[in-house]
Amino acid sequence: MRVSSRILALATALGIVSLLGAVAVSTAMGFGGAGVTSAGVKTPYTVTFTETGLPGGTTWSVHVAYIGCGCDGVRKTVSSDTSTVTVPVTNGTYHYNVLRVAGYFVNVSAQGTFNVTGANVSAIPIQFHALIPFLAEFTETGLPSATLWTVSVVGNGHGQEKALEDQTASSYGTSLNFSLPNGTYHYLVAKVPGSFVLNHTGQGKFVVAGASPPPILVKFLTPPIFAVTFSEKGLPVGTNWSVRVHGWGGVTIDQTLSSTTTNITFMLPNGTYNYAIAQVLGFNINGSIYGSFPVAGAPVVINVGFALISPGAFYPVAFEESGLASGTHWSVTVMLKHTFGHSRSETQSSDGTKIFFLLQNGTFRFQVHGPRTYKITAGGSGNFTIAGSSPSVFLVNFTAIPTYSLTFTESGLPTGTNWTVLVRTQTAGSTPWPIHAVETSNTTTVTFYLPNGTYCYTVYAIPGYQITSGNASSSFTVSGASPPGVSVTFAPKA
Repeated sequence: MRVSSRILALATALGIVSLLGAVAVSTAMGFGGAGVTSAGVKTPYTVTFTETGLPGGTTWSVHVAYIGCGCDGVRKTVSSDTSTVTVPVTNGTYHYNVLRVAGYFVNVSAQGTFNVTGANVSAIPIQFHALIPFLAEFTETGLPSATLWTVSVVGNGHGQEKALEDQTASSYGTSLNFSLPNGTYHYLVAKVPGSFVLNHTGQGKFVVAGASPPPILVKFLTPPIFAVTFSEKGLPVGTNWSVRVHGWGGVTIDQTLSSTTTNITFMLPNGTYNYAIAQVLGFNINGSIYGSFPVAGAPVVINVGFALISPGAFYPVAFEESGLASGTHWSVTVMLKHTFGHSRSETQSSDGTKIFFLLQNGTFRFQVHGPRTYKITAGGSGNFTIAGSSPSVFLVNFTAIPTYSLTFTESGLPTGTNWTVLVRTQTAGSTPWPIHAVETSNTTTVTFYLPNGTYCYTVYAIPGYQITSGNASSSFTVSGASPPGVSVTFAPKA
């Protein structure tokens, strides 16, 4: 992002320099992540990567990307056929990634971050390993001819090695193969419609240690299967309902299916099975929600009746909060409790201290939601049962996440001049919630109130002025106390 002085002058004359333009102007004047001299000239530094493990003369590459504040950092890929790669950089935080070299891989050090703070970064070691693959073979029995089956393997490597170790392969034949480097692997066989994996051969672990491991046998059972249909009556059109089936049909079968139509169909081999019908909010199930049935060479139909609960059988359920500032919005979601399948839910919200529901008999769970500037220290979730009467009031306690002040102070600008500072989360997850705050002031100070975390800031440029002392862009940490203030000095641009 570069803005010429001629374009800047025209934009200023037309009065169209916006905040976005101010960021571009900041970059054009050299007010990005690097240290700034009195003349506004950035000081360049270097970061050096040193590799071992490659044959002499092999070309390798490193990509470096600036992740600090502003838009003036380096983003480039540098290659070398020597043992070192050197990248020119400015002050700031960077991410690096070592590119793949055919026949080799880099484990943990394939990517990472580094900081530049007024000095060169010494050699970052990169270790290449020769890729020596071995054959890992899976064979199957029990599938009909030309049936597609799939196996996934996951290793314990890191960096580029992880990409080499995590693979999925499919086959219409009786065997499939993986080409894998040394390592410990877990495998998982995907489900094949109409077939079942026997004797826990559908998942496991194997080791590649300097040689191909013995072939791994996957045993399938493909018996005749028959339709078992659960047919419901009584639910409104489009209502989601669920059935769980568990039993033995040559293998242990445990399946749950849901539907918004009137039928749910399982395809099962001969055997004896148990079933359970999931509750649906506002409806009773005629008869027992549990039952059993045999499959003996023919389809099975099981009828399920739902009955709307009579109006009037509702009971108030109350939630009461403490700790939130007056008028703060919060909410509660109540869900009919299920051990499987789909459940309906209801959410109520309020700017006051109490939230009410009217609910029918049943077993429920709840989840409280509040503003991200607070944490729930008690009563945030739980279960309750309504059986002809209301439960006691549920008490919820919120505690404000503490914040600490950081003040930016400027000198050198004419009285009443607007100046602007951006503060944002340095990296994802380094603050309790993502922060991107912009404050503008026509006094000499700008103050932010921030929770614990790692941040970076940018002081936006002012047309006609340059920063002669202090950093226009840098990072800082808030940890249980207000960090030191930041001071910058502006002077008319020569």
